Amino acid sequence: MPESLSFATPSPTASRGGLNDYIQANLGHALRIWWAYFWPTTLITFLLGILLGIVVRVLYENVILPGTILIPVSRYGGYLINYVVALFIMRYILGKKFRHFRLALVSSADFASTAALPVTWQRALRVWWIFTWRTLVYGILAFAFVLYPMGMFVGLFRPSPLFTTVFFFLLGTAIGGALSLFVIYSNILEEDIGDFRVVLLPPSEQAPAQSPLAASPAPLG
Repeated sequence: MPESLSFATPSPTASRGGLNDYIQANLGHALRIWWAYFWPTTLITFLLGILLGIVVRVLYENVILPGTILIPVSRYGGYLINYVVALFIMRYILGKKFRHFRLALVSSADFASTAALPVTWQRALRVWWIFTWRTLVYGILAFAFVLYPMGMFVGLFRPSPLFTTVFFFLLGTAIGGALSLFVIYSNILEEDIGDFRVVLLPPSEQAPAQSPLAASPAPLG
């Protein structure tokens, strides 16, 4: 688990375990990674959810498929879309270069190695699975200890249906975002995942510095 709680982005020379190639992850890094994952996943899921609703309505109105099939599709299709989109976005950001760092997969067997492993679908699926099930578990706990009591508290004031819908949508989005950020920071970054781990490296490969003798050879003759 990352140790620093600072939001500041350290320089690429910040070391981890004595290796100058690693960057110590902090909440600032995790926040940038979370945002790169969160906004495209949310936007694409929202647009595909609208498209799914249109398709289901057309199929129902034209009696192409019975309601016994369309109702489960309409009810659970959005979750399936979200999980599939999240997998694609997760694979994309695992090799993404940010302004001050880049995400990379390195071997968990050789701690001294900073050679990036290829981001395959199998590795992306393992990261996605850890992210998904832990976020789901934390979400269930948040519902039990935050959303459900908050629902009873709001119910005492009997607000309008519109206010209730907007309030719980914003509250759920905020809690979901906070939980996903926590999982990225504490359960993915710098954690061993099978034969690899997700680390932060400098944004570009740096060529080794040449010695003065190699850079300026002595003239011959």
